[in-house]
Formats: sequence, structure tokens, C-alpha cells
Amino acid sequence: MRYATAAAHAEVETAFAAFMAAPARHLTEFFSAQHAAACALMRARSGPVLPEEGDLLEEFARELEAEIPAGRILTVTSPRPLCAEATAYLALGSRLGAEVIKRRLAEAGLPCPRAFEPTPPSLEWRAFRARIDRLDPDSRAFHRIVRDANAGFSVFATAAHAASLAPMKEAV
Repeated sequence: MRYATAAAHAEVETAFAAFMAAPARHLTEFFSAQHAAACALMRARSGPVLPEEGDLLEEFARELEAEIPAGRILTVTSPRPLCAEATAYLALGSRLGAEVIKRRLAEAGLPCPRAFEPTPPSLEWRAFRARIDRLDPDSRAFHRIVRDANAGFSVFATAAHAASLAPMKEAV
């Protein structure tokens, strides 16, 4: 999964680079973008929430919303419905990535936002990885998860653009 989604993941990191470079300056935009993406993923999920994900994404969105000043809530949408495995991959991965962001905020002398206080979902991540590892990488199911995870990454990039963290790509 990681290799199959590497380009989309790199695009998201580029979209959030301004925040990582100057977190204090872009904190509200970051929270707005992350909240918008989390909400879009919840709306786009097709099928039930996987046990490994649980209410992680819902709690993350609720905690992020509490950090956003009035009038700064953004809405973005997914280009299509996303399978529950792709949503879980993005939710669990985002929560693990929050540990990197927590360290960056501490380096910048910023307090840890409540949304980043929970411990990383290490056990859930391992259980999810075991679920994915059981799939044949040539199967339609695996390819759908990859396709939907890449679409989900694009939701995060779109949210970063909507929050003015990254310039929009020019059409070729």
C-alpha cells in the first residue's frame, strides 16, 4: 500500500509544506484543512467503519473543529465514494502522522492541540496492516483500496489548497 500510494502521499506532504515550515503562522489553516478532509472522508466512506478505525476519524474531526475559529470551517468533497479500507488507511495513517506534527509543534514552542493528544493507534495500525497483507496484491479488491486511498489523499491536498496552504496546480 505504501509504495502504491507514495506519489499521492508526497503530493499531500507538499501541499502542507508551508505549515510544516512555519506552524505558528499556518495553524488555523492547517486545522481547517485537516478537519475538512476528515469530514470529506467520513461522508465518502462506502460501507461500515472497520474495527481498526473505530471512531478515530470522527473524534479527530470533532477535536479539530474545536480548534478552528468561527467562520473558518471549510468543506471539501471526495471525487467519489471510498471503500472503508481506504478510509481506514488514511485515518490511521493521519493519526500516526500526527505524532510527527506534534513534535514539529513542540519544536516551534506551540502547545499540543487536543486533537493530537491521543496516543497513536499502533495496535490498530498493525491489525489493519495484517488485514491488508492478507489480500492478493493483484486482486481487484487490493487495487480498489489503492485507487480509493489515492483519491482520499487528493482530498487532503484539495483541503490544503482550499485553506490557502498551497497554491493550486496549473492546468497543463
